Amino acid sequence: MALTRREVKELSELTQKKHRDETQKFLVEGIRLVGEAVNSDFKVLEALYTPDLLDTPTGRSTVQLLKKKTSQVHQVTAREMELISETVTFQGVVAVVKQKRFSLDSLLENANGQSVLVAFDGVSDPGNAGSMIRSCDWFGVDGILMGLNSVEVYNPKVVRATMGGLFHLPIVEGVDLLSTLSTARAAGYKVYVTDVGGEVHFDRVRYDSKSILVFGNEAWGVTDQVKQLADVRLAIRRYGAAESLNVGVACGVILSTLHRLYDE
Repeated sequence: MALTRREVKELSELTQKKHRDETQKFLVEGIRLVGEAVNSDFKVLEALYTPDLLDTPTGRSTVQLLKKKTSQVHQVTAREMELISETVTFQGVVAVVKQKRFSLDSLLENANGQSVLVAFDGVSDPGNAGSMIRSCDWFGVDGILMGLNSVEVYNPKVVRATMGGLFHLPIVEGVDLLSTLSTARAAGYKVYVTDVGGEVHFDRVRYDSKSILVFGNEAWGVTDQVKQLADVRLAIRRYGAAESLNVGVACGVILSTLHRLYDE
C-alpha cells in the first residue's frame, strides 16, 4: 500500500529532534543498522524500502527479517525515500524504531559485583558521541550516562556512528552528573575523570570493580564541578606536538585498559 503525503511528511519529520521527542520514535537507515535493530529488543514499528533493495540476496533477506518483526513494511519510491531519509546517499531501507528509556536508578542499583559505566559530560559532537558509544560496546562497558548538555543519543548522526552499539547497552539521557556521581560514590562507585592535567597516567590505573569514567566536552573538557567529585584524574601522556586529543580517540584509548579488571 502506497504511503500518503501526510505519512511521508510525518516520517521525514523524524529527522528533527522535536518530532523524535514528541513521538518517541527514531529512524534507522541502512542494511547493517536496520539488521542490528531487528536483532535487538528494540521495537521496530515500521519499515520502508525501495524496489532496488530486492535486487540482492542481502536486501531480500533484510526485507524478510523486517516482515517477521513488524507488519508495517512498505515499498516506497526512490523520491519518497529521499524525502524520508536523513542521509544524502540512502541505502534503500529505513526502519522506524521506538525509543527506549532506561532507568538511572536501576542501572546503579543493579550493579552487583563488577560494573563499569561511562559518563559523557557535555560531549556535543554527534560523530564523537557515536564512536564513543561504539567503543563502550566493544570494550564491554555496562552502561552510559549522557549528561544534560550532551548530544541526543537518537540524533541520526549519532545512531549511524554507533554502528549498532546503541542497541547493545543501556544508555540513560538527561543525567544530572553532579547529583548522580555523588549518589554513585555513596553506593560504592569510584569516579575517574579524564583531564589533560590529570595526575595519574591512564595505563597505570587498575580500575575498581564499580567504576565510572567521565569524558568531557570537545572544547573545554570535564567541568570543574565534576572534576571535584573525582577520585582519580586520568591523563593520556603526550609525546608529540599536538595541542589536544580528540575525545572520541581518548575514550577508546582509555577504555582499552579495562581488561585490568579481569586480568590482574
